[in-house]
Amino acid sequence: MTSQVKVVPAAPAQPKQSEHAVAQRARATAFERADAERAQKRLDNDARLDVNASKWRYVCLGT
Repeated sequence: MTSQVKVVPAAPAQPKQSEHAVAQRARATAFERADAERAQKRLDNDARLDVNASKWRYVCLGT
């Protein structure tokens, strides 16, 4: 009588990811990158604003 030995790997090497999961992860990464770029652009634009500009722009000429 021969016995059959079943070989079971200890852990799978790399589970295959579905295309949907890969695309979703890519979209999330792109969204985070775009959000960081928008935040940086907002900071840059805010730094260029002159905080005293409104004092001189809306001067009442008195009547």
